[in-house]
Amino acid sequence: MPKRTFAEGEKDQLRITMLEAGFPLLKQYGMTHTTVAKITNVAGIAKGTFYHFWKNKEEYMAELIIYHRQKMIPVLIGDDVISGRRKLTEDDARIYLHNVVNEDISIYPHLTLEDEARIFKNTDEFLPDIEKESAITRGLIGYLDNVREDVNIPLIANMSKILVLTSESKEELHKEVYRETIDTLIEAILDLIFE
Repeated sequence: MPKRTFAEGEKDQLRITMLEAGFPLLKQYGMTHTTVAKITNVAGIAKGTFYHFWKNKEEYMAELIIYHRQKMIPVLIGDDVISGRRKLTEDDARIYLHNVVNEDISIYPHLTLEDEARIFKNTDEFLPDIEKESAITRGLIGYLDNVREDVNIPLIANMSKILVLTSESKEELHKEVYRETIDTLIEAILDLIFE
């Protein structure tokens, strides 16, 4: 059967529809049990359509992480900050970092280290890239007030990754001190950022 050709606007809408379906499924089933069939079923499209966009589920999940992160940042930061009318305080940054690992808001706590390894193995999207990660971190730090003059951007990028990896490995950590572990990591990141 010949591959279907989609108009550009239709392609964009189908991609967004499938990406929107991903986060609720990931929250409910985890990456292992979020199947292509479940994604396309929720999106209301044929399973074969998925493969017009991604070669496998890992490639889809990599794009889902980026999509969700881009969608989450404006919600957590606010239009007044993005437009430059105000800067975030240290308390705002603390709330933001807690939300990065909040199960209700963030995609990261619904992934595992095994999921990360599968995505890492099957895509090039999350290969360590100091230039790209520093640019993302620099962009976020640009929204903050009272940033240290000697701020070490790559170190903050790594510490932020450690925060995310900690949330992904929650089941492997001591439950009794998990929250304290997250708080300690966040405070360490804030100490690296603020005067």
